[in-house]
Amino acid sequence: MNPKILIHLGILLVLICFTVIKYSSAKRAAAPPPPEEQVYDEDYDEDYDSIQVDDTDNGVDVMLATAFPLILTMIYAGFLVVTYLLPSAVDKMSEEMYGSTAEVEDDPLHDARAAFAQGDYPEAIRIYRQVFMENPTDRFPMVEIAKIQRENLNSSAVAVETLREALEAHEWRENDAAFFMFRIADIYEKDLDNSEGAISILKQVQEVFPETRHAANATHKLREFGAI
Repeated sequence: MNPKILIHLGILLVLICFTVIKYSSAKRAAAPPPPEEQVYDEDYDEDYDSIQVDDTDNGVDVMLATAFPLILTMIYAGFLVVTYLLPSAVDKMSEEMYGSTAEVEDDPLHDARAAFAQGDYPEAIRIYRQVFMENPTDRFPMVEIAKIQRENLNSSAVAVETLREALEAHEWRENDAAFFMFRIADIYEKDLDNSEGAISILKQVQEVFPETRHAANATHKLREFGAI
Protein backbone atom coordinates (compact mmCIF):
# COMPACT_ATOMS: atom_id res chain seq x y z
CA MET A 1 0.00 0.00 0.00
CA ASN A 2 1.10 3.55 -0.72
CA PRO A 3 3.00 4.94 2.33
CA LYS A 4 1.09 8.23 2.01
CA ILE A 5 -2.21 6.37 2.36
CA LEU A 6 -0.93 4.59 5.47
CA ILE A 7 0.06 7.94 7.01
CA HIS A 8 -3.37 9.41 6.22
CA LEU A 9 -5.12 6.37 7.67
CA GLY A 10 -3.01 6.66 10.81
CA ILE A 11 -4.00 10.32 11.20
CA LEU A 12 -7.66 9.42 10.66
CA LEU A 13 -7.41 6.70 13.31
CA VAL A 14 -5.92 9.19 15.79
CA LEU A 15 -8.76 11.63 15.07
CA ILE A 16 -11.36 8.91 15.60
CA CYS A 17 -9.76 7.86 18.92
CA PHE A 18 -9.57 11.48 20.04
CA THR A 19 -13.26 11.98 19.19
CA VAL A 20 -14.25 8.85 21.12
CA ILE A 21 -12.18 9.92 24.12
CA LYS A 22 -13.72 13.41 24.09
CA TYR A 23 -17.20 11.90 23.87
CA SER A 24 -16.53 9.49 26.74
CA SER A 25 -15.07 12.26 28.92
CA ALA A 26 -18.01 14.58 28.22
CA LYS A 27 -20.45 11.76 28.89
CA ARG A 28 -18.87 11.00 32.25
CA ALA A 29 -18.76 14.68 33.20
CA ALA A 30 -22.42 15.11 32.32
CA ALA A 31 -23.61 11.92 33.99
CA PRO A 32 -26.04 12.43 36.93
CA PRO A 33 -24.88 11.52 40.45
CA PRO A 34 -25.41 7.96 41.68
CA PRO A 35 -28.97 7.11 42.67
CA GLU A 36 -28.18 7.07 46.37
CA GLU A 37 -26.97 10.68 46.23
CA GLN A 38 -30.10 11.94 44.50
CA VAL A 39 -32.94 13.24 46.62
CA TYR A 40 -36.43 13.24 45.18
CA ASP A 41 -39.57 14.64 46.68
CA GLU A 42 -42.25 12.21 45.60
CA ASP A 43 -44.96 14.70 46.50
CA TYR A 44 -43.61 17.47 44.27
CA ASP A 45 -43.93 16.98 40.51
CA GLU A 46 -41.68 19.94 39.59
CA ASP A 47 -38.64 17.98 40.79
CA TYR A 48 -39.18 15.50 37.97
CA ASP A 49 -39.47 18.32 35.45
CA SER A 50 -36.19 19.85 36.59
CA ILE A 51 -34.45 16.48 36.25
CA GLN A 52 -35.65 16.21 32.65
CA VAL A 53 -34.31 19.68 31.86
CA ASP A 54 -30.97 18.79 33.42
CA ASP A 55 -30.76 15.66 31.28
CA THR A 56 -31.41 17.74 28.16
CA ASP A 57 -28.74 20.25 29.15
CA ASN A 58 -26.29 17.43 29.76
CA GLY A 59 -26.95 16.08 26.28
CA VAL A 60 -26.29 19.50 24.78
CA ASP A 61 -23.02 19.75 26.73
CA VAL A 62 -21.90 16.37 25.39
CA MET A 63 -22.71 17.42 21.83
CA LEU A 64 -20.85 20.71 22.16
CA ALA A 65 -17.80 19.03 23.68
CA THR A 66 -17.68 16.46 20.87
CA ALA A 67 -18.66 18.71 17.95
CA PHE A 68 -15.23 20.04 16.97
CA PRO A 69 -13.29 16.73 16.91
CA LEU A 70 -16.23 15.02 15.20
CA ILE A 71 -16.46 17.65 12.47
CA LEU A 72 -12.67 17.59 12.01
CA THR A 73 -12.71 13.80 11.70
CA MET A 74 -15.55 13.91 9.16
CA ILE A 75 -13.78 16.55 7.06
CA TYR A 76 -10.55 14.56 7.05
CA ALA A 77 -12.39 11.36 6.18
CA GLY A 78 -14.12 13.20 3.32
CA PHE A 79 -10.74 14.41 2.07
CA LEU A 80 -9.42 10.84 1.99
CA VAL A 81 -12.51 9.62 0.16
CA VAL A 82 -12.23 12.31 -2.53
CA THR A 83 -8.46 11.99 -2.89
CA TYR A 84 -7.98 8.23 -2.79
CA LEU A 85 -11.21 6.25 -2.66
CA LEU A 86 -13.06 7.93 -5.53
CA PRO A 87 -10.16 7.66 -8.04
CA SER A 88 -9.78 3.98 -7.13
CA ALA A 89 -13.52 3.45 -7.57
CA VAL A 90 -13.42 5.18 -10.96
CA ASP A 91 -10.48 3.01 -12.02
CA LYS A 92 -12.36 -0.09 -10.88
CA MET A 93 -15.45 0.90 -12.84
CA SER A 94 -13.31 1.62 -15.88
CA GLU A 95 -11.71 -1.80 -15.61
CA GLU A 96 -15.10 -3.48 -15.49
CA MET A 97 -16.48 -1.46 -18.39
CA TYR A 98 -13.51 -1.31 -20.73
CA GLY A 99 -11.11 -4.07 -19.82
CA SER A 100 -9.58 -6.32 -17.24
CA THR A 101 -7.17 -5.40 -14.46
CA ALA A 102 -4.37 -7.12 -16.32
CA GLU A 103 -4.89 -4.84 -19.30
CA VAL A 104 -4.66 -1.75 -17.08
CA GLU A 105 -1.53 -2.99 -15.37
CA ASP A 106 0.06 -3.62 -18.75
CA ASP A 107 -0.46 0.03 -19.73
CA PRO A 108 2.92 1.73 -19.07
CA LEU A 109 1.20 5.12 -18.77
CA HIS A 110 -1.27 4.00 -16.09
CA ASP A 111 1.07 4.79 -13.19
CA ALA A 112 1.88 8.19 -14.67
CA ARG A 113 -1.80 9.07 -14.95
CA ALA A 114 -2.41 7.85 -11.40
CA ALA A 115 0.44 9.98 -10.04
CA PHE A 116 -0.88 13.00 -11.94
CA ALA A 117 -4.40 12.45 -10.58
CA GLN A 118 -2.99 12.48 -7.03
CA GLY A 119 -1.10 15.71 -7.69
CA ASP A 120 2.32 14.05 -7.58
CA TYR A 121 3.63 15.87 -10.67
CA PRO A 122 7.35 15.05 -10.23
CA GLU A 123 6.52 11.34 -10.06
CA ALA A 124 4.28 11.61 -13.12
CA ILE A 125 7.10 13.35 -15.02
CA ARG A 126 9.59 10.68 -13.94
CA ILE A 127 7.36 7.88 -15.21
CA TYR A 128 6.56 9.65 -18.49
CA ARG A 129 10.28 10.20 -19.09
CA GLN A 130 11.00 6.54 -18.40
CA VAL A 131 8.31 5.53 -20.89
CA PHE A 132 9.84 7.84 -23.49
CA MET A 133 13.30 6.36 -22.95
CA GLU A 134 11.85 2.90 -23.53
CA ASN A 135 9.98 4.03 -26.64
CA PRO A 136 11.65 7.15 -28.08
CA THR A 137 9.45 7.11 -31.19
CA ASP A 138 6.34 8.00 -29.19
CA ARG A 139 5.97 11.76 -28.73
CA PHE A 140 3.09 11.51 -26.24
CA PRO A 141 5.13 11.13 -22.98
CA MET A 142 7.28 14.20 -23.69
CA VAL A 143 4.25 16.22 -24.73
CA GLU A 144 2.57 15.32 -21.43
CA ILE A 145 5.70 16.25 -19.47
CA ALA A 146 5.79 19.67 -21.12
CA LYS A 147 2.07 20.10 -20.47
CA ILE A 148 2.52 19.37 -16.75
CA GLN A 149 5.49 21.73 -16.53
CA ARG A 150 3.57 24.48 -18.29
CA GLU A 151 0.10 24.16 -16.79
CA ASN A 152 0.65 22.60 -13.38
CA LEU A 153 4.14 23.70 -12.37
CA ASN A 154 4.07 27.14 -14.04
CA SER A 155 7.45 26.45 -15.64
CA SER A 156 6.95 27.41 -19.28
CA ALA A 157 10.67 27.91 -19.89
CA VAL A 158 11.35 24.38 -18.65
CA ALA A 159 8.54 23.10 -20.88
CA VAL A 160 10.29 24.67 -23.89
CA GLU A 161 13.51 22.88 -22.97
CA THR A 162 11.63 19.60 -22.67
CA LEU A 163 10.11 20.01 -26.12
CA ARG A 164 13.49 20.97 -27.60
CA GLU A 165 15.06 17.92 -25.97
CA ALA A 166 12.39 15.70 -27.49
CA LEU A 167 12.74 17.33 -30.91
CA GLU A 168 16.47 16.72 -30.96
CA ALA A 169 16.32 13.22 -29.49
CA HIS A 170 14.89 11.49 -32.52
CA GLU A 171 14.48 11.73 -36.29
CA TRP A 172 10.78 12.44 -36.17
CA ARG A 173 8.19 12.13 -38.86
CA GLU A 174 7.15 15.39 -40.46
CA ASN A 175 3.93 15.81 -38.49
CA ASP A 176 5.57 15.02 -35.16
CA ALA A 177 8.50 17.38 -35.69
CA ALA A 178 6.19 20.18 -36.82
CA PHE A 179 3.99 19.58 -33.79
CA PHE A 180 6.92 20.09 -31.41
CA MET A 181 8.04 23.23 -33.22
CA PHE A 182 4.60 24.84 -33.26
CA ARG A 183 4.13 24.00 -29.58
CA ILE A 184 7.44 25.69 -28.74
CA ALA A 185 6.44 28.76 -30.75
CA ASP A 186 3.09 28.87 -28.96
CA ILE A 187 4.75 28.86 -25.52
CA TYR A 188 7.20 31.56 -26.60
CA GLU A 189 4.31 33.73 -27.77
CA LYS A 190 1.69 33.19 -25.07
CA ASP A 191 3.67 32.39 -21.93
CA LEU A 192 7.12 33.92 -22.28
CA ASP A 193 6.21 37.04 -24.27
CA ASN A 194 9.11 36.20 -26.57
CA SER A 195 7.93 37.04 -30.07
CA GLU A 196 11.46 36.83 -31.45
CA GLY A 197 11.78 33.24 -30.25
CA ALA A 198 8.40 32.35 -31.77
CA ILE A 199 9.33 33.99 -35.09
CA SER A 200 12.65 32.14 -35.18
CA ILE A 201 10.93 28.77 -34.70
CA LEU A 202 8.29 29.54 -37.34
CA LYS A 203 10.99 30.43 -39.86
CA GLN A 204 12.66 27.11 -39.11
CA VAL A 205 9.39 25.38 -39.94
CA GLN A 206 9.37 27.15 -43.32
CA GLU A 207 12.92 26.04 -44.00
CA VAL A 208 12.59 22.44 -42.82
CA PHE A 209 9.18 21.75 -44.37
CA PRO A 210 8.96 23.89 -47.52
CA GLU A 211 5.85 23.64 -49.68
CA THR A 212 3.88 21.81 -47.00
CA ARG A 213 0.85 22.76 -44.99
CA HIS A 214 3.17 23.25 -42.03
CA ALA A 215 5.09 25.89 -43.94
CA ALA A 216 1.81 27.52 -44.92
CA ASN A 217 0.67 27.62 -41.29
CA ALA A 218 4.02 29.07 -40.26
CA THR A 219 3.74 31.74 -42.96
CA HIS A 220 0.28 32.67 -41.71
CA LYS A 221 1.56 33.07 -38.14
CA LEU A 222 4.54 35.12 -39.32
CA ARG A 223 2.16 37.51 -41.05
CA GLU A 224 0.30 37.91 -37.77
CA PHE A 225 3.59 38.83 -36.12
CA GLY A 226 4.33 41.25 -38.95
CA ALA A 227 7.53 39.37 -39.68
CA ILE A 228 6.87 39.10 -43.42
